[in-house]
Amino acid sequence: MMHMKSVHLQMGKDQFQKLKALSAKTGAPVNALIRRAIDAYLRKVK
Repeated sequence: MMHMKSVHLQMGKDQFQKLKALSAKTGAPVNALIRRAIDAYLRKVK
């Protein structure tokens, strides 16, 4: 089981609106979308 750490994140209104729209479309929670994006970025810059 993965242990989660809590972080405070600020983003622009446009970014958040796009994440909420993607969340509604996919059914994935916004926090899961953010974690997926971070994972994809970390794989890319490896």
